[in-house]
Amino acid sequence: MVVLLCQGGLAALTKGQPLNIAYGSQITLRHTYDAVPGKPCWLHSHPPVYPLRYPDNRGSSHQQQVTCYVFKDVNNWWIVKDPNSESLVVEEPPRPVKHGDIVQLVHGITSRALNSHDVAAPVTPQNQEVTCYIDYNVSMPAQNLWRVVSSLHLTIR
Repeated sequence: MVVLLCQGGLAALTKGQPLNIAYGSQITLRHTYDAVPGKPCWLHSHPPVYPLRYPDNRGSSHQQQVTCYVFKDVNNWWIVKDPNSESLVVEEPPRPVKHGDIVQLVHGITSRALNSHDVAAPVTPQNQEVTCYIDYNVSMPAQNLWRVVSSLHLTIR
């Protein structure tokens, strides 16, 4: 399980948006570090998969690529899903996502869940590859559960 940290100070990005996220909400996730100074970097995926082998001959998961993208794009949208439910829409009444909840993040276009596993990343092999899981019916288990951690709960008062 990986921790998803929700940072505070998003007033400029959330103006006019609901203050709470409910299960089924469509969201975009911005990295706290700008890959290009002055340009936000958004969690992004698209249908192409990682190659079976990288140019340096390391193997990959051959799963759907996930990257950080500096442009607004329809492929930056993710659905916050309750792993114990099949629903991908906000239900009535909405169920808010809370600090400590376990969620799945489902890519809005391909409907595949954000996943990380013990496969070296393509650019930085000391890190893990992040993908959207494709069930090839092989022995690689999905690791697509994420714990929500609100930065408000990390503040010492």
